[in-house]
Amino acid sequence: MSAVEPKTIDPAAAATKAVAGHPPRTKAGGGGAARRILLGRPAIAIAFLILLVGYFTLRLPDTYLTSDNLVSVLQQESTLLILALGVTFVLVIGEFDLSYANTIGLTGAVSIMLMSRSGVSPVVAIVAALLVGAAIGIANGFAVAWGRAPAFIATLAVGSVATGIEQLLTSNETIANGIPNSYLSFTLNTHLGLAWSTWLALLLVVVAIVLMSFTTFGRRVRATGLNPTAVTLAGISVNRVRLAAFVLMGVLAGLAGVYVTSQGGSYFPNSGAGLLLPPYSAVFLGAAVIGRGRFSPAATVFGVAFIALLERGLTMLDQKSAVIQLIEGVVLLAAVVLARQERKA
Repeated sequence: MSAVEPKTIDPAAAATKAVAGHPPRTKAGGGGAARRILLGRPAIAIAFLILLVGYFTLRLPDTYLTSDNLVSVLQQESTLLILALGVTFVLVIGEFDLSYANTIGLTGAVSIMLMSRSGVSPVVAIVAALLVGAAIGIANGFAVAWGRAPAFIATLAVGSVATGIEQLLTSNETIANGIPNSYLSFTLNTHLGLAWSTWLALLLVVVAIVLMSFTTFGRRVRATGLNPTAVTLAGISVNRVRLAAFVLMGVLAGLAGVYVTSQGGSYFPNSGAGLLLPPYSAVFLGAAVIGRGRFSPAATVFGVAFIALLERGLTMLDQKSAVIQLIEGVVLLAAVVLARQERKA
């Protein structure tokens, strides 16, 4: 008789199952009604998005729902998309990052200064920006995971340090000279109608979905957010998972710094100041109406699309920036409440 080979068990998957448990069985009628309600929410959200687009199309029939405008939205909101992906991973582990807006300013300054004052190639400048972003992510990760500091305070402090370094390096002055055209072409040159930067952002969406849904790392990230104690008992280092999520956020924020300076053709002080709330609005909105209260890259894409189309419509209607910020704040508040209620259900 041949010996039966023991089954190999993935600790991350085991921890996720242990945390999630098994849903209680219910009667067919009640369970069917609940499923209809849950399955209906994404359909309602998509219908509402269609109504939103329809409203702006009626108000702006010649300019809003055109291929040129939609391509422009994709290009301009690529920065929001990659930041929202990073925020998604941090939120999934149950933490917050409030430093990435400062990271954008510092990494953008580093990339522009290296080219303008040191004459390095755009590739080296971009790599340097990503490394600086990773370093900020490491600082956040160590402070939160091993230092046990609250993420709100730790990331605010790290962000303040990043802004201080940025101001020391640039003397708080705009830098627009000595920037190679090849650096600007990253967000200007197109392929099949879309900018290279847009194609990269869309590729990152695919990578994030695969990483979160089909890899061991993704299972560990989700399990860490659900119950870190169960993850630790399964033999997984919760601190390393948290560190990895913050480093991923830092790298994506560094890439956002490259996007902002490439699109603007220069470095300018506080370049990431207006990019703190929109990613959170998009992620919470996607989780509330598509993700059934759970954060995921796919749900985030819906949130980004909603925010981007809303912003573009309001801008084309000549609404003041204060009005747009007010509406974004209301959307964020409503999305947080909805997502919280959905998680409790």
